[in-house]
Amino acid sequence: MARSNGRGMSSDRRVDDARRANVEFRRIRFAVESIAAGHDVPRHRHLDAYATLIIEGAYEQTAYAGRLRVAAGDVLVQPTLDCHANRMLSRGVRLLRLPWPRDCGLGGVFRIVGIDEILRTGRIDVVAASAMLIIAVRRAAPLAPLVDCVGDLLAADLAADPELHIGHWAERTGIAREHATRSFTRTFAVSPARFGAELKARAAWLRAVESRERLCDVAACTGFCDQAHMTREVKRLTGDTPANWRRLLDRPSDRASAAIARTG
Repeated sequence: MARSNGRGMSSDRRVDDARRANVEFRRIRFAVESIAAGHDVPRHRHLDAYATLIIEGAYEQTAYAGRLRVAAGDVLVQPTLDCHANRMLSRGVRLLRLPWPRDCGLGGVFRIVGIDEILRTGRIDVVAASAMLIIAVRRAAPLAPLVDCVGDLLAADLAADPELHIGHWAERTGIAREHATRSFTRTFAVSPARFGAELKARAAWLRAVESRERLCDVAACTGFCDQAHMTREVKRLTGDTPANWRRLLDRPSDRASAAIARTG
């Protein structure tokens, strides 16, 4: 990675590659940014993992990790291949986005020590600040997502089991299926069935691009009835097939980045 020149860095290269693969992923700019009041962001996708340090203000995010509320001093880790929406809770927000290694988990919110030093470093060198933040987050435990509505409860169970049958879940919890579906869709801006299908496709995509397993074996291990079914769902989520993603990401620069990410 190159050092920041004070104007920030971005994940443009991977996003441009994704665009050539007919994928709509939002760009990430690694720098301090101020966001005006009322600037809510509808549900969208990111390819690369990144981290956000909240300097001022507060907002709520609905993501694969659940409903997360962040405020000044918090760190929000966005995992690889994430879909989320943001809702402003304050009169504007200031934040610093930093590069993050490939993260196959669901991310989360952390409260760490030494955030002021990381912020000072991040204004000069985002790569050095990212390395400091990685160490700090590894020493912290994630904060629990919000669970104060039916949609939150269902999201947590879908994250644990993307193949969860919504009807069976509703019967087991004593909640009407229609009520659970409405609550979830209102909160997460996507149906629970689609949310679970995306999580399942994401797991297949991550396994496909991280391994040399036969794609039919990846499909079987991630719960798809066959490779064709997996391919359709992965393409629906990412815009391209697992086989094409392997070719796109199987380059010397990407292998080097992956090795750096694994060593942290």
